[in-house]
Amino acid sequence: TLFCLPFAGGGASAYNQWAKKMQGKVTVCPVQLPGREEQIMEKPYIDMSVMLDDLEEAVRKVVYGPYALWGHSMGGKIAYELEKRLEAAGYTAKCLFISGSRVPSIPEPNPIYHLPDEEFKRELGRFEGTPKEVLENQELLDFFLPMLRADFTMDETYYDKAGIVLHTPIAAFGGEKDGEADESAILEWGKYTDNDFNYRIFPGGHFYLRDCEDEVISEVMRLL
Repeated sequence: TLFCLPFAGGGASAYNQWAKKMQGKVTVCPVQLPGREEQIMEKPYIDMSVMLDDLEEAVRKVVYGPYALWGHSMGGKIAYELEKRLEAAGYTAKCLFISGSRVPSIPEPNPIYHLPDEEFKRELGRFEGTPKEVLENQELLDFFLPMLRADFTMDETYYDKAGIVLHTPIAAFGGEKDGEADESAILEWGKYTDNDFNYRIFPGGHFYLRDCEDEVISEVMRLL
């Protein structure tokens, strides 16, 4: 089972095509966080540790065999922290896939979570995760604002100076033009495992996944 964790402002639908493209060889389980898509009316998490308590409990209920974790951007940090907890409970993932994410010991250099609404909205354009139709529709943007701010608060205030070394293999992926997590940031993940470390840089920016999905999926399947 491959558990897929979302980026800030994203939902489980980002992984809609993965199961089909993996042709049943891997069971794909996209994780839906509250405050988006079909759970839009639920209150989003603002505290990483509270969310991890709930996630760990949910994952442990369904893990009966080999599993792996995938997370993009904010999801990469969540996946690392989740695996840290799962290993402490006696589990070990077949692989931890980290995409477009800095290591926990590097704080967010340009946070936006604390900005006033208008500035926050402007800065969202820096990231490619929020759809253009949302950014250009004031009413829609205001509707999604609490969820977006909650995600960015959780993502940008997360910091773990020590950083525990895991026993699971880590595969770290990134986009060659990603200003949020460049190649040197991706390589840092090698220090977070005492097992195998693989990395791959794809053409594109922070959301290189959108253009390279097939290549990413085949690389994930190769490593599983």
